[in-house]
Amino acid sequence: MLAVTIILAILSIILHMPIEVQEAVFKHVILGSPLYNDVYALVKYVFYSEPCNQASWFWIDRNDAFSLCRGGSALVIPFIDYRLNQPPLAGFILALITMFGLQYSAGPGVFLTISYMLHSILSAIAITYSVYRASTRFTARLYPLYALTIVVYGVYGFDTYALPFIIEALIGIREGKLGKAGLFSALGMSINFFTVVLLGLLIYLVIRDNIEGKSIITGILLGLTPYFIIVFLAPEYPGYILNNMLQPAFNNGVFALLTSKLSEGAAYAFNTGLWLFLMLTLYSMSPPLTTHDKEEVLRYITILMFTLYSIHPQMVPQTLVITLLPLIATKMRGNTLLTLLIEAANALIIALWFEAATISSYLSSILGIVLSPQPTSLDNPVQWVVQFRNALAVVYSIDLLLTSSQP
Repeated sequence: MLAVTIILAILSIILHMPIEVQEAVFKHVILGSPLYNDVYALVKYVFYSEPCNQASWFWIDRNDAFSLCRGGSALVIPFIDYRLNQPPLAGFILALITMFGLQYSAGPGVFLTISYMLHSILSAIAITYSVYRASTRFTARLYPLYALTIVVYGVYGFDTYALPFIIEALIGIREGKLGKAGLFSALGMSINFFTVVLLGLLIYLVIRDNIEGKSIITGILLGLTPYFIIVFLAPEYPGYILNNMLQPAFNNGVFALLTSKLSEGAAYAFNTGLWLFLMLTLYSMSPPLTTHDKEEVLRYITILMFTLYSIHPQMVPQTLVITLLPLIATKMRGNTLLTLLIEAANALIIALWFEAATISSYLSSILGIVLSPQPTSLDNPVQWVVQFRNALAVVYSIDLLLTSSQP
C-alpha cells in the first residue's frame, strides 16, 4: 500500500508541476497544461505579483515589499510582514519553504522551483505517513478509493498537512487517550480551519458526558500553541481572520441552489447559519467517547466530518483529501461506486475551473443559450459539475448516517 501511495504522490507532483519548474527539473516541458497549484500560486503572489501594488492592504512591512518590487531579496514572514488568511502552521510551512528557497536561490526560476519541490515533498511525506498509520492502525483497504483524490489534490494546497494530525487524533480516540486526541485535533486546526469540526466535537462531548477533562484540555491548549504565538507576534491576526470569514464568499455549496434569489450577503448568512445548526444537531447525536465500542465512535466522527463537508457553504474540492481518508480508514459501510463518482466529479472541478469561459462559450454556441463565463456562477458548466458532486455527497452522507444508526 505504501508503494502505491508513493507512486500516486509522485504522479500528483508531476501533474501539478508548473511549466517553469518542469523546465528547471527536466530541462524541457513534459506537461503543457499542468493542474493549478494553490501553494505555488501563493508564493508567486507574495514575492512577485503583490510587492509592487502600492494600494495593497496585503503588506504590513512596506520596506520588504519595496525591496521585492525592485527585484531584491527579502526574508518575509507570514502574519508579521504580510497578511495571510491561513492558520498558523500553514503560514509556518509557507515561511519554511520560501526561506529555504531564498537561501539557495539564484533567481526567480530557482526560487520557485525549490519552493514548489519542498512543498511537494513535504506533502508526499504527509500523505504517505497518514496512509501508513491509517492502514496499520485501522487495517483498512484504501484503494482504488482515495487514489484519484491523492493524485489531483495531494500536493494542491495546505490541506494535506492536516491529515497526519487528524489520523493521530482518531488513533488517540480509539486508544482512549483523549489528551492525545485533543492535542492532534488542535494541531490539525492550526493547519486547516475545517478541523474545528473534530475539535469542537471533542469539546462538546467532554461537556455533555461530564468527562474528566484535564488531559484533553491540556492537550487542546498545547495544540493551540501556534495560535497563541501568532496572536502574540501579530495581535491583528484574530480580527483579520474573523473579518475574512465573515465576508460573503461562496464556492457554491449545495444550499446555494436554495438561496440563489437572495443577495450574496443574505445567502451566505443563511447557509452559514444552517451549517452551524446542522453541526450542533449532529454533535448531539454522537455516541459518547467513553463507550466500549470505540469503532462506533470513530465511524460516527468520520461520517460527521464528511457530512459537514458535504453541506459546507464553501465546499472547496481540496478539503476532500482530509475527510475521505478517515472515512475509509474507519471501515465505513457505504456505496463504493458512489464514493468513486464523488471523487471523479471532485477531481473534474479543478481540471475544468480555469477553462470555464471556453467551455461556457462552446456550449452556448451549441445550445443557443447564454452561459456565464465565471466558474462560480450557477449557470456555468463547472458549477453543474460542482452541484452534481454536492448532490452525490449529500446522498452519500445521508446513507452513511442511516447505516451507522443500524445495529
